Amino acid sequence: MTFFIDHNKKSIHLQKFAGDRCGFIGTPVSEREFTNCPKYVERLKRESRYNRCPYCTSVHTTLIGDGQDIRLIN
Repeated sequence: MTFFIDHNKKSIHLQKFAGDRCGFIGTPVSEREFTNCPKYVERLKRESRYNRCPYCTSVHTTLIGDGQDIRLIN
């Protein structure tokens, strides 16, 4: 899993799901970082008070079906 770290806002995003709602558009490129190291992400959360983005790190659900038989998948 690749994480996108916004050092300007101290937020951690999942690269795969990061988008406009996450609010990193105004962050300079020099304040952005990509990593696939979960230990580094946990250290940022613990030691530097970084937070996971609520928009792209929450569980993503999808509704599928034909309108009459709808199932929720995670």
